[in-house]
Amino acid sequence: MRKIILACVIVVGLAVGYFLIRDDSSKKTGAPVVNENGEFRPDPSSATFTFDGEVVTLSSGRSAKAVVPGSALVEETLLLDKFAYGDINADGKEDTLLLLARYGAGSGTFIYLAGFISGPVTYRGTEAVFIGDRITPQSISIGGGTITVSYLDREDNEAFAAEPTVKVSKRFVYKNGGFQER
Repeated sequence: MRKIILACVIVVGLAVGYFLIRDDSSKKTGAPVVNENGEFRPDPSSATFTFDGEVVTLSSGRSAKAVVPGSALVEETLLLDKFAYGDINADGKEDTLLLLARYGAGSGTFIYLAGFISGPVTYRGTEAVFIGDRITPQSISIGGGTITVSYLDREDNEAFAAEPTVKVSKRFVYKNGGFQER
């Protein structure tokens, strides 16, 4: 009888330890959950986004999948550390705008704009909009209903191997469930 009780205590202890460790690892995403004033900030680190019809779900800010089933080549999607917060769908709830990087299926590192938008019950990821290839993101902001993504790019005649040095900004509005460039 003592052995059964001891075995049950060990199993329960392991289960509790597993859930504590798992919960701690999900908090190490770099995506803020609370701002400097202690207000809620939607965390997109485990959201699902769509890239040209392909659905990608992040886990702790990252997703990796084989380019071809069984292949050693992996395509990764990463949540970058650039965020902006505000109500972009006019429902009175704060949304998160973010940048995602995708690489591994070719020679580029493709940067996308996406949102983690409030809905009637929960938040959801949006369709991702391509910003540029091998650019250096600088900032993302919301002001007056306009979303601005600033980054460094190259001159039109420069090779992708050249370091991005040209300041560029793209502006978007969130309308009818998607981003539209201005």
